[in-house]
Amino acid sequence: MKLRDVVIGANASIYYKLNFKKIKGVYYPRVEQDVLAAIAHAQQNGLTVTPKGGGSGLSGACTGGNDERIMISTLQMKEILSVSKDQGYIDVQPGITPDKINEFLTPMGLRFFVAPSSRDVATVGGVLSTDGGGNDTWINGTMRDNTIRVKMILYDGRSLTVDSKGVKSNDLGLEENLNKKGMTIHDVANSHGTLGFITELRLLIRPTVKEALMGGLTEFPDCNVLGKALQNMIEKKIKINYGEAITEAHPDVREDLKPPLHVIEFPVELESEVREIVDFRRLDSKELARMKDVRVKLPKRNPKVGIQVALFEDYGFYDTSLIKLQDGIDTINALLIEHGMTPFAKYGHGPSKWYSGDNSPTYGLILHSREIKPEGKQSQDVYDTVLAIVDICDELKVTPKPEHKWPFSDEVKKKRLEEIRAVIGRGFNPFLLSPECNDILGSMV
Repeated sequence: MKLRDVVIGANASIYYKLNFKKIKGVYYPRVEQDVLAAIAHAQQNGLTVTPKGGGSGLSGACTGGNDERIMISTLQMKEILSVSKDQGYIDVQPGITPDKINEFLTPMGLRFFVAPSSRDVATVGGVLSTDGGGNDTWINGTMRDNTIRVKMILYDGRSLTVDSKGVKSNDLGLEENLNKKGMTIHDVANSHGTLGFITELRLLIRPTVKEALMGGLTEFPDCNVLGKALQNMIEKKIKINYGEAITEAHPDVREDLKPPLHVIEFPVELESEVREIVDFRRLDSKELARMKDVRVKLPKRNPKVGIQVALFEDYGFYDTSLIKLQDGIDTINALLIEHGMTPFAKYGHGPSKWYSGDNSPTYGLILHSREIKPEGKQSQDVYDTVLAIVDICDELKVTPKPEHKWPFSDEVKKKRLEEIRAVIGRGFNPFLLSPECNDILGSMV
């Protein structure tokens, strides 16, 4: 185990102005005993604890706020512990990435079916903490759907094993109290490191199934028509293996794109069912690969003037807001322009799946967003725009940041986390659930 006074690893969010004097140490454990020693040091010195994975999240949780704290990185906890082909699981440490897991599983004809766009750097512990997923969540679910159980260390050093049925602990009183609360893997998912440090995950793996797939491209007159098509696919439960929408792109990066458009890939035998919903142009394998590449590179391209930012990474359009997609986008863009931001690109996964704060599954379009920030824009102005977006999402019945959930603006999830923390302790990432959270994040922009 190493203790360093600098923070290694990226922080992909806009909240990156860290006060390093408040970070009293960064630990890089390899095994559970190292984690216990780090947490014990924090408890003995009245410090809070911030778990950190690959730093690819966009909610600011891995910064730890402005508390005097230690940070415990999972980057050295990247071992594969065991695998069972018969029972369909793999046990891993929290710092391994989905790509590394699948590199190991591929020769066995098996796969771990969670594929966020950051799967080469995002750690599985972090993906569960934000309940992330990728463009395959419609078929394969989010991280919680693919996690069988987790092992965790709490702020006082006690341990938990949590699965879909409940909790087991070496402290029987704690186990009883948490089971009375009904704690399950749903509570760990999307908890943003506020409950404890994950030391091990048992993940669901399945055989890789080869099937004949077809690609297609549909261009729409406006986003309302696109939204209605997606709603139709959701209602009919069409198996779309890959679905990506591009609703707008700035002239600096648009090239030959004609948004709004929808790129899909699905089993060949479903062609007639899909054509009943959209009149798509069939894409051959090269054309499909190109469109997938365009989608991946779109947020990485820069405008000719100004700075591109991921101001509010995701919007979850569903039900009424999905079939009124264009209206919602227009309202959001008007707000951005009012705050001096220029809409740059909007694109994302659809049909897709995510969970609401009450753990109910939601289906729709997860729309990523990028903006151009003008030179000289003050930090508080930027954060005021973020808060305004939270309010407009509530008015539009859009889920704000569904992949990162933002527990500090989701009152149902926030209340649930506080109930559990009242039992297990509040030493992990307390700033996320404090009344001053917005002020703290605003100071970090």
